Amino acid sequence: MKAPAKNYLGAAIVVAAGCAAPCAWAADFSGSATLTSDYVFRGISQTQGDVAPQLGGKVAFDSGFYGAAWASTVDYGDAVGSDAEVDLVAGWNRTFAQRWNLDVNLTRFTYPGTRAPLNLDYNEVITTLTLDQRWWAMLGWSDNALASGERGIYVEVGAKFPITDEFRLETVAAHYDLDDAYGDSYSRAQLSAIYTLGSVDLRASGHWTTDSAKRIFPGVAGSRFEAAVTWNF
Repeated sequence: MKAPAKNYLGAAIVVAAGCAAPCAWAADFSGSATLTSDYVFRGISQTQGDVAPQLGGKVAFDSGFYGAAWASTVDYGDAVGSDAEVDLVAGWNRTFAQRWNLDVNLTRFTYPGTRAPLNLDYNEVITTLTLDQRWWAMLGWSDNALASGERGIYVEVGAKFPITDEFRLETVAAHYDLDDAYGDSYSRAQLSAIYTLGSVDLRASGHWTTDSAKRIFPGVAGSRFEAAVTWNF
């Protein structure tokens, strides 16, 4: 039986709520709705290559604290039971020295409807440092990575390359240390072309993983293409 995820989220929500009361008048709301040909998370398909609708929302305050929720369909097979992922996020974001942005959050990955005794829910602390809104480095840490009951560390670097006002390229290189959880780790790369039409993003992405990802996640890792359309509101 997989070890249950520790509930750090409650403490984070209490902190965010403490700010929310005095800052409610300064709340900023945003969201997005996406239809993607394949929900790919860190190089691994979560839908076995099938289409996924996705919806997210975020409320942010002048203090830098924010809360967010995001949902997508998933397909882990009939034995698992769940066909949805719902992520809950409590975090803090701040721009400093005009060029740098720091984001620290606690993300709770949940999978409603999972059949007992399975427990796929887990927490991850994610820190992202961004320079000039173009270059970023991310570190994710969990003591229950992918609900394995063991530690996992995710490291990612990425960059945006504007071609025109509407068109840009994005690249990602990353490594997921899952030695404690699965006895192996893997690396991934991603190249995306994104075209923006008003509040709509059209995205085409290529994903690649090392062969070790195929051993950990057979059938859903390796090279794959993804196309998506996102409405930002």
